[in-house]
Amino acid sequence: MFIIFLIILTLAILLEGTVTTLPLVFLCLLCFAIIIQDWRIFPLAFGAGILLDMFAVRPVGSASMFFLILFFLLLLYQRKYEITSMPFVGIAAFIGSGLFLTIFEARDMLLQAILIAALAVLIFVLYRYSSLRTK
Repeated sequence: MFIIFLIILTLAILLEGTVTTLPLVFLCLLCFAIIIQDWRIFPLAFGAGILLDMFAVRPVGSASMFFLILFFLLLLYQRKYEITSMPFVGIAAFIGSGLFLTIFEARDMLLQAILIAALAVLIFVLYRYSSLRTK
């Protein structure tokens, strides 16, 4: 599963860094963070942010800083809230992608944030369905 995630993350970095303004890397990292719920997300977020900044020709480290702070807060709230629920995934994806798009000055922020939230919920539901089916 980890190898598949790395392949998807690599494709997201390439697509977001060159073709689209959708925060696909954030979406991949968010879904992985909710699934694994531990510190392993931090090195991945740091490396993905550095690569994304290089491909998108931004100051190196800006996306990494955003990802690290956001996932630190997400895992911090893991103890207070149930982060593996559909409403939390949707709200976290909407707020996180909205902040990301605001900081990195993308157009059509609201539409993109809604799309990313819907994709995050869809991926989360598919993951839950597949994990229940395999048990």
